[in-house]
Amino acid sequence: MLKAMLNNGTKKGTLFILLFLCCTVALLVNLQSAKAKSIDQDEAVSHTSVTSELNASLMSLIDLGTKTTVSGSPLRIVLKWQGAISGYNDPSVEVAKLSARLGLTVPPGNDEDGHMTYRSAAVKPYGSRLSLFWSELGKGNSYVIVTLDTADLKDKVSFQGAADEVSTILEQSNIKAEWNVSLQGIAEKQGGPEGVLSQTEGLLKEQFKTVSEKESYKDVATVSRTYSIPDLKRSVVSGNHSVSAQIAVHQEDQNGTNRLTIGLPLITIEY
Repeated sequence: MLKAMLNNGTKKGTLFILLFLCCTVALLVNLQSAKAKSIDQDEAVSHTSVTSELNASLMSLIDLGTKTTVSGSPLRIVLKWQGAISGYNDPSVEVAKLSARLGLTVPPGNDEDGHMTYRSAAVKPYGSRLSLFWSELGKGNSYVIVTLDTADLKDKVSFQGAADEVSTILEQSNIKAEWNVSLQGIAEKQGGPEGVLSQTEGLLKEQFKTVSEKESYKDVATVSRTYSIPDLKRSVVSGNHSVSAQIAVHQEDQNGTNRLTIGLPLITIEY
């Protein structure tokens, strides 16, 4: 009788232990699932924030450029992403993956000053050009530049959609890239470059609550200023200041036409 009771107790104890282990495993699985879901949500929010920030900046820049340049004249836009990638084994494999995702042909590698570099480019259906530059810095480390540009913006919705797509692809490729965008066109206002810049600056102040001038440059044919704009979340350090925008006006020697260039957060093309 005692033996039967002991055996029965052992069975119950074993059953309890198995039930406890099952509950513990289920709890751990749920915790891991919740943690993974939280990480995915955080990454999605981060990407959404960056994309929203880029979209807002693009729209503000295009709006400002449209108001300050000659109607119907070419409106050039150059959007660049620059960032590092590390932790890979074979750069050619990573280049091939990124090229395919971007819809570019896989480029061959070339030795330039002791660094393997890869270049590829293609014209997109919406009239823009997409290019990739990849430079290997050291074992398992490279620097990547992706450029989306158009000589004359015709379809801002398609351009914006392409920008969203590139941002997503770079993030999925584990490339934490920073973006900058420049717009260039023929200034509607003629006369001295200083007057053109002041007019553009006035429109900039109408778009944003706070615009503070930080740096300026001037010579015979060119004037440039940089600004701090808190409403524009993307900023970089220039000199001793954190700046979000730059405006430059250059007067052509031959015909006296003013070329207006606006950059967020800085101009990265010749002005």
